[in-house]
Amino acid sequence: MNMYSRTALAAVAALTVLPTANAAFVYVSSARSVDLTSFGSTVDSDSTAATGSWYGSASGVTSSFNALITQGSELASNEMTFVGAAQLDVFGSSALVGTSRADVTFLSDSTESITWITNLWRDASGGGNSASISLMVTNVATGSVLLAFAGPALGSGSFDVAAGSTYRVQLVATATGASAGDALSNYNLGFFSTVPAPGAIALLGLAALVARRRR
Repeated sequence: MNMYSRTALAAVAALTVLPTANAAFVYVSSARSVDLTSFGSTVDSDSTAATGSWYGSASGVTSSFNALITQGSELASNEMTFVGAAQLDVFGSSALVGTSRADVTFLSDSTESITWITNLWRDASGGGNSASISLMVTNVATGSVLLAFAGPALGSGSFDVAAGSTYRVQLVATATGASAGDALSNYNLGFFSTVPAPGAIALLGLAALVARRRR
């Protein structure tokens, strides 16, 4: 595990919250996955449909490229946290796609405000190489968008949920490699039904600093 990965995982691990009696997140479904493809064929993949803690990784090392796609995530009754990255180092002509994604649907059992904190980062060099990252929260019944956020950016805020309503969280980080160069897309993300600890935003900023210095 490289320095960025260790720092990012530490950042999410430290996103603690104050004690609460609320349990806003009642999970309906969860799909979390990482995968690496080359010329349309799967090189490596990992996934889970379970709730709770999960760490997944997909990787590939050849004379043409090094690739690592990761995700560490925790789905608890009063918080959701995600950290992960899709990183490609390409040495020649290639057709690589690395994707780290989460798609979680939850029912809110209380009417309240959900706090979110995130750091989405992307960077790419070389002809045809690219990176993208996006985050969206929607109301399943109405289709209304409560949160839409794309990197590279550090952000925080809140949105309201209603008791008995169902919501969907979609997070997708992608790195594409077509020629010599690199592509990186990474994220740190937390949703809380209570106020996060004061150091949470600072830790997300630290993870961003490490990502920027990797080159």
